[in-house]
Amino acid sequence: MSFYPAAIQERLNQPQNGGKIDTASASGRSASFLCGCSVGFEVRLGDVGKAIEMVAFNSNGCGYMIAAADVLAGTLNGKQLRDLHSLDGDELFGSVENKLIPFPAERRQCADVCIEALRATFADLRAKQIEEFSGEKALVCACFGVLEETIAAHIRERSLKTTDEVAAICNAGVGCGSCRMLIQEMLDAETVIS
Repeated sequence: MSFYPAAIQERLNQPQNGGKIDTASASGRSASFLCGCSVGFEVRLGDVGKAIEMVAFNSNGCGYMIAAADVLAGTLNGKQLRDLHSLDGDELFGSVENKLIPFPAERRQCADVCIEALRATFADLRAKQIEEFSGEKALVCACFGVLEETIAAHIRERSLKTTDEVAAICNAGVGCGSCRMLIQEMLDAETVIS
């Protein structure tokens, strides 16, 4: 007799993405204040481009947390950073719901903790990329290493008006999305100048 629904029990018994990555590019962790359980993720980027080569998780949580973490890790494996859509919480939870039907609403916090841990992992990745950057020029997009002067040149030369247009040209803002406010400020400043 199983305590969990079949889809949850299957992931609990045989998680596909559990474990550690010896050569992880970044890691992050989050915990639930409701139950005291935690989950951590590790990610490794490939040498070519900004592809996510591997994502793994570890958790001391319940079956719901472990199943959600396993689905999220599997969802991100092989993706490009630009395809993460700023780690949109609703989109990520939709991935969990699609794979783990039924995922009870009262257990949503288990998936939310996993999403927070993923965001912490990619924040760690950005911080490490910024540390590696040793230039004297302002780095706006740490995910893709895009300098302020590069973005400004694209805005001026191509008369760009939106952050999505900037992202399409040079990938700035398509990774974690934390630089989109800075890009918008640059767009606004250019509009005032024009």
